[in-house]
Amino acid sequence: MEFDMVIRNGRVVLPGIGPQEVDLAINGERIVAHLQRGTQVEAQKSLDAEGKVIIPGAIDAHTHLGFGDPETDYRTETRAAALHGVTTLLNFLMSTESYDKEYEVNRNRADAQAYVDYALHAVASTSEQVREVDHYINDLGITSFKFFMSFRGEEGSYLGLSPIDDGFMYQLFSEMGQRKGTVVCVHTENIEVAWKLRDDLQASGRDDLKAWNDARPNFIEAEAALRAMTFARQTDCSLYIVHASARETLDEVRRFRSRYDKIFVETCPHYLTHTYDSPVGTYGKQNPPLRSSEDLEALWEAIADGTVTTIGSDHAPRLKDRKEGTIWTASPGQPNMPLILPVLISEGVHRRGLSLERVVEVTAANPARVFGLWPQKGSLRPGADADLVFVDMDKEVTIRTGDLQSRADYSIYDGWKFTGWPVLTMLRGQVVSQDGNVTGTEGYGKFIHRTV
Repeated sequence: MEFDMVIRNGRVVLPGIGPQEVDLAINGERIVAHLQRGTQVEAQKSLDAEGKVIIPGAIDAHTHLGFGDPETDYRTETRAAALHGVTTLLNFLMSTESYDKEYEVNRNRADAQAYVDYALHAVASTSEQVREVDHYINDLGITSFKFFMSFRGEEGSYLGLSPIDDGFMYQLFSEMGQRKGTVVCVHTENIEVAWKLRDDLQASGRDDLKAWNDARPNFIEAEAALRAMTFARQTDCSLYIVHASARETLDEVRRFRSRYDKIFVETCPHYLTHTYDSPVGTYGKQNPPLRSSEDLEALWEAIADGTVTTIGSDHAPRLKDRKEGTIWTASPGQPNMPLILPVLISEGVHRRGLSLERVVEVTAANPARVFGLWPQKGSLRPGADADLVFVDMDKEVTIRTGDLQSRADYSIYDGWKFTGWPVLTMLRGQVVSQDGNVTGTEGYGKFIHRTV
């Protein structure tokens, strides 16, 4: 049998199995066979991965393209994704209206611009949107919905979103609980307590990165997470806690999973590398905030023991002028999608002994399973899309913001040195980046219409 391509001599990391000495055969857009190392077969093309680890392309399930330049974010940010081993992303739509128009606008832009594959979530903020969920699921292929527990009063007005309450949360969870295969992504913070703490801190004259943590401390994230898990259990809803940052939240999840197991937890690269003591000032402002070094290490432990399910970037490619001012006025958010794999490999595998298999689970296999992409995505088994990354485990790279090729003109990682770097990215059988150069084609990325 002749193959379109054979990838030889790499160490292939398979979810649930670990590194294997096999060659990969590809026909068209799919992996079609694992071959014993050195098997002689006919192939139109051959790639030599000698000395490299091969992993599934990363799936970033948490991006906010449009927070930078709505007209061009799909071009710049998916290009940066391809360059750094992210082959699929899930982007959040936000609106208080029916999502038909927002969906059409995003599809048109992304289909023309995207370098990697993509799917869409939708933020649920009105009862009308909840009534339309079957349309979103069946016709638009959107099967995951976000709920901001923090958007009470005018808190969500900067994004144009309506106030919410626990009654609306119960309504949304109840509807999703009746639709198996759907997921509710929840931002867990008790903002009413944060308002009180913020006012007191501002009155005292505090204006530092730790003040942002003190205004939104661990317990308000953990309390809201416990409330969300209670609602999910009551309604039989699948719950995905986005950007968990606090040790107390992880402890609540561990305890609650003994009673209800449809709970998934995401954390982000910045919580794994930076704290409120990091010298990044307002550039490090994030919701939830950067935490203590104890929280940081607790998150790494939670990745290793399975408490954390996925790594998402919460990527928001704003320019640095939006990040300046006081800690109270600077815009929150980080442009960290390009650093998902470097952080997990350098800080996780090399520094803390995290297994490559666990890296693959939290960056590819688990997000694919949670969001209805498995086994087409997140796997290197025969039949899966040929989305893969060559990683040079010994390559040292010093971060320079411009080299990341995001629209964002700052990075809290500027000057950091990483060991272990993606050097080739393949999407559906096509090499889309290699040796620091994007080789893919604008518009090659495809929309993934998910089903339940």
